[in-house]
Amino acid sequence: MLGDIILTRSNEKNSSLICKITNSNFSHAILCVGESSYIHSDFHGVHSGNIQRLLIDDPKYVKVVRVDDPIAIEKAISYARSQIGTTYSKVSAVNAFTKIFTKMDAKRQFCSRLVATAFELGGVKLVENSYACLPQEIADSMFVHEVKDCIYQAESAEIEFAKSYDPIKKQVEITNNILKSVRKLLGDKIQSLPDITSALIADPKYDTEITDIFDSSGYLTMWEYEQEQNPWRYNINLFKALPLSESERHALAMKELAIANKQLDLYKNNFEQYFYIKEQYGLKYARQQFFLYKKLVENSLDHKFTAENILGE
Repeated sequence: MLGDIILTRSNEKNSSLICKITNSNFSHAILCVGESSYIHSDFHGVHSGNIQRLLIDDPKYVKVVRVDDPIAIEKAISYARSQIGTTYSKVSAVNAFTKIFTKMDAKRQFCSRLVATAFELGGVKLVENSYACLPQEIADSMFVHEVKDCIYQAESAEIEFAKSYDPIKKQVEITNNILKSVRKLLGDKIQSLPDITSALIADPKYDTEITDIFDSSGYLTMWEYEQEQNPWRYNINLFKALPLSESERHALAMKELAIANKQLDLYKNNFEQYFYIKEQYGLKYARQQFFLYKKLVENSLDHKFTAENILGE
C-alpha cells in the first residue's frame, strides 16, 4: 500500500554487521510509493525499485509498518521522489547509531534518514532525530503499526522474474551519470534532479551544456521501454486481446486506471512547472523537460483512456 515502510535485513555481511553492532533486527528501510514501486537509499544513492523484484532471504528478515495519515503519506512520497539521485552518505549512515550529525552531509541520504525525514516533512515525526536514526527506530515508532500477512513465499516464476533484466537499474545508471556530469560543472551542491533546475534558474551559465548532457544520456527516451514491453496498456484492441476472462480483464483495467491517474497527476505537475520556467526564464533545459513531460502526459492519457474504455464496455 502507498506509504508503507518495508524494513529488511539480509544474510549479506554488511547487513549482519549493522544489525549486530546496533543490536537491531533490521538494517534497511524502504518506502512504498506506487502500486508496485518503492524508493530507497543505498550505496547507489536514492532510486526507485520494483517490489515484485524485492526478494528477502527469510520471512523473519522483513517487517512492514504503516502510518495512518493519508496527507503525511502523500507528502512523504512527494519528498522521496524529489530526492531521486541524491548521493548516499556512508558517514552519516555509520554515525546514525551514535547520533552524530554532520552538516556537511545534510543534503545526502541513507535509508532510514530518507524515510524518517519524508514523514517528518509530512507532519509525522516517527523518531526523535530523523537525520540520524536507525531502521529499528522506525520499526519501533509509536506512530506506526505492523501490517500483518503481507509477506509470502515466492514461486519459481516470481523468483525468475525478480532476477531477470531490470529496466529500473538502467534508469538509475542514467540518472546517476547525469548527476555526476552536472556536478563536474556545478559542484556537489547538485544532489538531485530538482537541484539542477534551481541552479539553472539562479545562474543559466551552463544551460546549453546541461541540456546536451540530458540529450545524450538516454534519459529522454527511457519511457520507450515500458511501451515496448506493455503495448496493451496504450491500445484498446491489444488490451481486449489479452487472454483473460471478463472479470479478470475488468479487475486489470481498474488497476491500470488507478496507476494511470497517479502517473498523470505526477507528470502534469512537472509539465506545468517546466512550462512556467520555460516561459519565465527562457532556459533550453526547461524547454527540453517541458517536451519530455508533455510526451509523458500524452502517454498517461492513452493509458487512462484505454482502461476507461475497457471498463465502459
